[in-house]
Amino acid sequence: MVEAVTVTEVVAAVFFAHGCVLLCQRAPDVPYPLQWEFPGGKIEPGESPQQALRRELEEELGIAVTIGTELWCTEFSYPDGKSYRLHFYVVESWCDTPYPRAGIIQVAWVPVTALEHYNMLEGDREFCLVLPWLLNPNAVDVDVPFMRIALLEAQRAYAEGEVPVGAVLTRDNRIIARGRNAVERAGDATFHAEMQALRQASQLLGRRLESCTLYVTLEPCPMCAGAIVWARIPRLVYGAPDSRAGACGTLYNIVQDERLNHRCSVRSGLLAEESSALLRQFFQQLRDKDRGVDSRTTTE
Repeated sequence: MVEAVTVTEVVAAVFFAHGCVLLCQRAPDVPYPLQWEFPGGKIEPGESPQQALRRELEEELGIAVTIGTELWCTEFSYPDGKSYRLHFYVVESWCDTPYPRAGIIQVAWVPVTALEHYNMLEGDREFCLVLPWLLNPNAVDVDVPFMRIALLEAQRAYAEGEVPVGAVLTRDNRIIARGRNAVERAGDATFHAEMQALRQASQLLGRRLESCTLYVTLEPCPMCAGAIVWARIPRLVYGAPDSRAGACGTLYNIVQDERLNHRCSVRSGLLAEESSALLRQFFQQLRDKDRGVDSRTTTE
């Protein structure tokens, strides 16, 4: 029997002023120290998200606020196994000037365009990828932020010693499942990124994942392409083509084969170079390791 994972509910505040948002840097003595985040914290028993956020902002920044609408919700896990569901709320107004207090060493107003340069906590970093689209959905290709989130999953797979492939599954432009390659860790050839995402989504929605979009950094293989067909996924977006096992247009085109009882639309090549570069880096590191070369001290 699989043990249920405890998910901690967290709220975060999004302050907007002159094209900037407010970030806080954690103090050395708090969990995940000296990283940047949107201010906020855990929801305590009996609190609403708005009550928790007002309390946290009073403790962390010494200000009273008016909370607006929820912008985004995401769920993620840290390497230590702790899982969080993070809700981002707009702050409509606030009194006084925010200044660092409990658990915070400094605050900064950061242009939305410069957020990528800050070392951020996982859920906050993901939110930064979708924020430009949330602010101006008509000017941003919605597929790009979701593919960038799939790339984050690929990077996590890389850090775990797996071939770096990541996937996210969305419904109504909200992430409902995600996955990363885990074949080596699981000792199971079916633990591809796409399969992880499909399994998660099926637990929520059942076996038919209609009205969903699957984003994956590498063209799905025959196994994953077949699963996409069986799950009735209507739309696939992938990054790099796979010349050795691609089954969505390169070697085969299972997801659009007219002989099957379901076909999906395909968008290929989105952020392909970034996906390919991550794969090349991973396999170069393996080759260097086999030759006894420290790839961290070499350049191409």
